[in-house]
Amino acid sequence: MKILLIEDNKDISENIKKVLEYENTNFLITQKFDGEEGIKEFLLGEYDLILLDLMLPKIDGITLCNRIRLKSEVPIIMMTARGEDDDKILGLESGADDYIVKPFKVRELQARIKAIAKRLHIDEVIILGDIGVDFTKKIIKKNNTIISLKTKEFLVLEFIYKNNTVSKSDLIEHIWGSQELFGGDNKLDVYIYSLRKKLGKDIIKTIKGFGYSIIHTDEN
Repeated sequence: MKILLIEDNKDISENIKKVLEYENTNFLITQKFDGEEGIKEFLLGEYDLILLDLMLPKIDGITLCNRIRLKSEVPIIMMTARGEDDDKILGLESGADDYIVKPFKVRELQARIKAIAKRLHIDEVIILGDIGVDFTKKIIKKNNTIISLKTKEFLVLEFIYKNNTVSKSDLIEHIWGSQELFGGDNKLDVYIYSLRKKLGKDIIKTIKGFGYSIIHTDEN
């Protein structure tokens, strides 16, 4: 999940980023520290959710929220030390989906993020051990680090995962069209070796005399 965090207090911002990314391998957080930089980043990038401070320099959170809503329905959680009912109402009426009052525990914020993601079906990340894979966005993270895969490597991983267990011949036919075009099992072994090197040797299992499998996390 790609999250844009717009918070002018750098200590608070760093703590939120550190905790959320540590506890959620599928979270990728971009930080901005004022409203002007925040709106620029929003317009340039594609984000699944925005964490927005109310009291921002240059452009305040309410104005920023209104401007974002003119362009997008991306979920917004507003964060502020102002906890009066009128402030909450103003934030929600400006387009925020949720409102959390400082000081708060990051795990409470995490729970609110996950509730929104579940409701809106945002979070499509598959967890495989310490690997987080988003097949839709083609993003893979291992221990909070983005892992770069070649196009064919990603297709191999995706096909094995979605079918649970596949034969070598089915895998080759699906991705390359035919055994003749591909050039033999040894070439496939190279792709599997490369994936294991990048993701971990236990992610893809070899089924002797048949092919490969990926054991889903909820089956371990």
